[in-house]
Amino acid sequence: MQLHLRALLLSDEHLVAGLHLDADQREFSGGHVREIFDRLRNSPYPEALYPFIVHHGDDAIGFFVLREAPALPVWASLDVMTLHNFRIGRQFQRRGFGATSVRQAAHWVAKNRPKILQLMLSVNPQNEPACALYLSCGFRSTGAFHQGRIGPETIMTGEIAILCAS
Repeated sequence: MQLHLRALLLSDEHLVAGLHLDADQREFSGGHVREIFDRLRNSPYPEALYPFIVHHGDDAIGFFVLREAPALPVWASLDVMTLHNFRIGRQFQRRGFGATSVRQAAHWVAKNRPKILQLMLSVNPQNEPACALYLSCGFRSTGAFHQGRIGPETIMTGEIAILCAS
């Protein structure tokens, strides 16, 4: 499966605005793209935020943000990167693109931040497809929870080496 990542500027919102999601998926993945980019632009640590677009051929199929210290959320360990706002467009779901995108994110971390050994994320347990995806990729629950934007979220962690190999 040929996917590639492209780093986005905070002015590139329009490149991912066309990714269509069901309303519940949009909420689970951080809300409307405009809201996500507004939060990114208003961050006191823009140098520690890495938004990416996922391409399959000429199609923009997905989006996510990686964060590192000092932009890590309160639930993350200081020696990790975190995955946020992960979404795959509705028409590209259930085709393996999500797992491949997670693996690509892990490869980016391994190449660009070789001292980072773990990737963490939070996921609403009601978002069963996302929970299943992350478990299949090699993430595991830490047993901790965090109050997210729309409810409690499970904190998960994955070893970069395992995520790259999954």
